Amino acid sequence: MPNRVQLWVTRHASWLLLLTAALTLLALAQLIDFRTGDLRLAIDPSLDAVSTQSPAEREYSDLIRRRFGNREPIMVVMRADAVFTTTILTRLDRLSRALAEQDGVESVSSLTATALPYVDQGTLKHLRVTPEALMEDQALPDLLREVASANPLVSGQLVSADGRAAVILVYPATRSDLEMLRTDLAGRILRVADAERAAGVDILVTGSPVIRSAISDTVTRQLRRVVLVIIGVITVLLALAFRSLRGVLLPLATITIALIWILATLSFLGRPINLITALVPPFLVTMGLAYCAHVLAEYEHLLRSKTHPDQRARIAELLREVSVPVTITGLTTIAGLLALLLNEQRSMIEFAWSSALGTGYLMLLTLAFVPALLCYMQPGKTQRPLPGSALFENGGMRLSRFDRQRRPIILWCAAGAFGLSLLLAAQIEIGEVYVGIFAPDTRVRADYEAANLAIGGVNPLDISIEGGSADAFTDPRILRALERLQYWLKVQPEVGAVTSIVDHVDLLNRDIAGNPAGGIPDSRDVIRQLLFVGRTDLLQGVVNSDWSATLIHTRLTVDDTTRIGLLLDRLRTELAQLPPGLEARLTGGSVVMTESVRTATSGQLQSVALALLLIYLCLSIQFMSPRIGLLATLPTALQTAIYFGMLGLLGVSLNPTSVLVECLVLGLAIDDTIHYLARFAGAARRSGSETAAAEIALLAVLRPVTLTKTILALGFLTMVTGELQNQAQFGWLAALTLFSAWLVDIFVTPAFMSGLRIVTLWDTLRLNLGDRVQETIPLFSGLTNRQARVFALMANLHTLPADKRLITEGDEAGSIYVVVDGELSVFTGLGEDKVVLKKMQRGDVVGELGYFGQRRTANVDTLSQTRLLRFDDADRERICVAYPAIAARVFLNLNKLQAQRQSELSQTNPGRRGRRLADLIAEGGPASFDSTLH
Repeated sequence: MPNRVQLWVTRHASWLLLLTAALTLLALAQLIDFRTGDLRLAIDPSLDAVSTQSPAEREYSDLIRRRFGNREPIMVVMRADAVFTTTILTRLDRLSRALAEQDGVESVSSLTATALPYVDQGTLKHLRVTPEALMEDQALPDLLREVASANPLVSGQLVSADGRAAVILVYPATRSDLEMLRTDLAGRILRVADAERAAGVDILVTGSPVIRSAISDTVTRQLRRVVLVIIGVITVLLALAFRSLRGVLLPLATITIALIWILATLSFLGRPINLITALVPPFLVTMGLAYCAHVLAEYEHLLRSKTHPDQRARIAELLREVSVPVTITGLTTIAGLLALLLNEQRSMIEFAWSSALGTGYLMLLTLAFVPALLCYMQPGKTQRPLPGSALFENGGMRLSRFDRQRRPIILWCAAGAFGLSLLLAAQIEIGEVYVGIFAPDTRVRADYEAANLAIGGVNPLDISIEGGSADAFTDPRILRALERLQYWLKVQPEVGAVTSIVDHVDLLNRDIAGNPAGGIPDSRDVIRQLLFVGRTDLLQGVVNSDWSATLIHTRLTVDDTTRIGLLLDRLRTELAQLPPGLEARLTGGSVVMTESVRTATSGQLQSVALALLLIYLCLSIQFMSPRIGLLATLPTALQTAIYFGMLGLLGVSLNPTSVLVECLVLGLAIDDTIHYLARFAGAARRSGSETAAAEIALLAVLRPVTLTKTILALGFLTMVTGELQNQAQFGWLAALTLFSAWLVDIFVTPAFMSGLRIVTLWDTLRLNLGDRVQETIPLFSGLTNRQARVFALMANLHTLPADKRLITEGDEAGSIYVVVDGELSVFTGLGEDKVVLKKMQRGDVVGELGYFGQRRTANVDTLSQTRLLRFDDADRERICVAYPAIAARVFLNLNKLQAQRQSELSQTNPGRRGRRLADLIAEGGPASFDSTLH
């Protein structure tokens, strides 16, 4: 029977709808400026939010920038058959000047924009190329070639070794991705650079800022499209599945309101939508559809069963059926999401609490708004069968029989799949690619790969080394250690180019000190003099003013964080061998993104494990049994293991995208499993049979589970046509995982549950004696439901066949019995002396008269197969110690029953009964069931 809250919802449906409308209008006012139509919610499409840099690490990065300048430039590469010609150098100079004039550009470095040091007849000079000089001096290009090829800080840095590509390094004035996106810096540079394209001259634009900008723009555009496409797919498929206005309107309205509420909450809190929290809307669409599908399926069932002709009574019954599973699903999903708070990535933490809050909104709307709206959506006079209803019903019964009959095989297969998945999951690598997520023919990827080949690496990696004191890097011993480190870096397969203070000292030693072999001088004073004389902008980029800190610049040829991570691990080992007193730290965008992926992914794995633990605790509380909670968690754990096993089998790396798919699947797995378990538990307690309950539960959830999985899978498959390969991977991976989860739902979960024993003695009593057994069993009179349940669970249930002696007159007493079902005869005497005193039926108490240490005063035989609840001396001692209040009430009831029985027996011949009892004690009566237990 519906409780007070459920009845209250149906009686105040209009007020609930008005309250929902008012809250939605307030949310819209917070979300949208109605005067201008602008969205109040800020959008941060940058990769800044993905970073896991701590405040201390950010401060150190800022310190490096102040010392050595911005080390993550945008690279503009000009390719031609020969760079060192007047025509190309003029074009290069014009482009360098145009780029330097752009807003948001701090500085530009190129062959023509940088003064290049060289020695002419023992004199240090600086070569700066200008348009006028190029016009006047025809030999200037050849001189520039000689100077550039002899300078390791220029060759391979500003010009390729083969002289066919020149590089313009454009240093942004800000390190903030968001600021660069707002000002469209990358787009403006791209347009200015493309203006210099000509026959025989190719322009490439790449670098970390350009790649991150392209990723942000594409992901933002993709997410906007995906939500609309998924909602469109949901609308069409819901219309086909339910063929009714309510079947389409209710899920869409619920999802839309929940989205408005959560986005308005983010706007109110001043939190922008970033690349991770942008996945909150698809997540809520997914969970909202699952919630509404189960509610609608139950409503359609009640509608066609015609057991509740009144609409409000029907809605109250609907709430009674779905409120518990929806609430438990919502709470366990929220608990699982909050486990992500362990993650160190700020955006992942925001995704966790905003998704949890949105799930709470969905839960409230499903239990209040949906039933309130249904109260005013009167069904038609005739209800046609839902599309495929016969298929689902027949298929459900066949699947149930198959699951029951093949239970051992299914469980062995599930165990094998679990073990194999764990083995495959051990092969997963943690990593992410950035340029590789674009199609090969896109501009950003084509330019990156071409520039990588032309100049030997694009991705920056810097090594900052603190010397601990001034002049530390004028020490020949330290410089030779850096030289060894630089050589080690050059032979690494991921490294394309390396420059450091060692190259500068080597150049100055060769050109200024007149040492043809170059190298590191043996004298500290000589090194100090060379650095002082040769101070240039290039030198300031590798060593600070007091020579106490230096920076080694490397450019990597890879953008795969897996390979970069392996390089970083090897590099840290190598850095540990530097001379004492030197402190080395890795910096640069490639380091930040690699460590962010590692930290975020490993943190999410911990969160998934914690989420499974929280789900187990919730289910254990629901069933009040740790064992049943564990068994109920196994299907969800199996789906999780299969997902990670598929990642290992298909060679998909573990990254924030792939782990977020698991968050989605975990939420759906919880929803479907709990709805099945709620139906299973209710049906088992109503029918007294777990086997029958497994079939009833499967029939109830098969349609909503199948529809939800199908609709969502088709919705996510629309992502495979996206511009980014990782988004396409997200789409087919989500669809494949949903299919495997569906297989677990219809095969493994029913097989698990059909062998589970959850029907307790209390359930049996309620099934046979009614929900309030204290009103039908005099012994339980005055007890609450909980107290009666405790007493029943401390007793024992016995089944006796017909014509079985339960109690023999004259035996010692020590037990009382409650008749669960069947019929018994209470009599005295035998043969001609037999006197039937009473017939006992369901709910009656037997044996109470001689319970407290007396002799049995009558015989009791079963007239039919009988089930009895037995309470003996040991049970009496336990309940007196553990539950004295319950014991006091039971013994009071027992005394009342004894007084009643004594009054009834006093109507018989007491003298005759006393003589008969004495004879039985002396002779010993026939063995009874009761006497064998004592």
